[in-house]
Amino acid sequence: MQHNKSSNGIGRSTALILAVASLTACGSESTAASNAAQGNAAMSAAVSAQPTTTPQAALAAMALPIEQAIYGDVERGSCARARRAFFYDGTNYGYVSPVEPGWNDTAYFEINRIARVGPPARGSAFYDHYRGYTLVWTTENAEAEEDILGIKAEGNGRIRSIAVSSGPKGDMFSEETFQKCTFAQLSPRMQAAIRAERPQLTGGTAAADSAGASASIPTPIPPFNIRPGHYVPVGAACGTTSDMIFYYDGRRAGWIDLSPFAANRMEPVASARRRGADWVVDTVTGETLHVQAADKISVGDPNTGVETMRWCPASEVRASAQAR
Repeated sequence: MQHNKSSNGIGRSTALILAVASLTACGSESTAASNAAQGNAAMSAAVSAQPTTTPQAALAAMALPIEQAIYGDVERGSCARARRAFFYDGTNYGYVSPVEPGWNDTAYFEINRIARVGPPARGSAFYDHYRGYTLVWTTENAEAEEDILGIKAEGNGRIRSIAVSSGPKGDMFSEETFQKCTFAQLSPRMQAAIRAERPQLTGGTAAADSAGASASIPTPIPPFNIRPGHYVPVGAACGTTSDMIFYYDGRRAGWIDLSPFAANRMEPVASARRRGADWVVDTVTGETLHVQAADKISVGDPNTGVETMRWCPASEVRASAQAR
């Protein structure tokens, strides 16, 4: 999406070269050669001027105006009594609620991959409600206009979130306030829930745990032009132990089975064929891959249906998820 200007720039440079060539066709051979050289230089400059998406730029597009940390809800006054926690690690945000008798029968965990962030658009339907907040779009709702999470810092380690959507009786709001907490300040139940689903957060702050992984986000590679590595269902945690994982490394692609003893079904990428906007990765089953973004794909076949998957760092995927 960010490359349209560059493509148009190259087109204009090419048109300029052709125009110069037409005007100088009657001139001397040396003049034509000089103009051609200048045209080639202009072409090279236009090509080299194309913006590239670096890992650092990708991280900047996902940066929120709050610290990377764990935040406990303020309803009960302290981190130790928080029933719900919000976390932000630089590339994801999510929520955790522990098992608590009379409140939660099972632990709840949610993780959302950040696609982009930005201010509300002036004149948009919910601008007045979202004004002052930074909006956070995920890989699931990257094009949505409502029910978007808004985040802002309030000082003293507190943050406020809001989500607005339209309802049958007017606009509906969901607002929460959280306070920054260290892992050690949380209740034993909350610590256990985080340790089970997101152990990277147990080291003190989300920022410390995510810094190394964030700096090494791989760039997309051909032929699919997506990030190499592991892809999990968008609704699952990267460390899921109950979902199959799709793997791609530029040479092969396929599914990693739950069982470490079962053979993984990998197909050589060289055999993949384009079909419209999709890639046919398995001609026997009819399985296709559709690229939605550099870190988001849809994969499936007529018999099993289509699954939307998101990229995960290898360090966050279960240890048994090895492509063989």
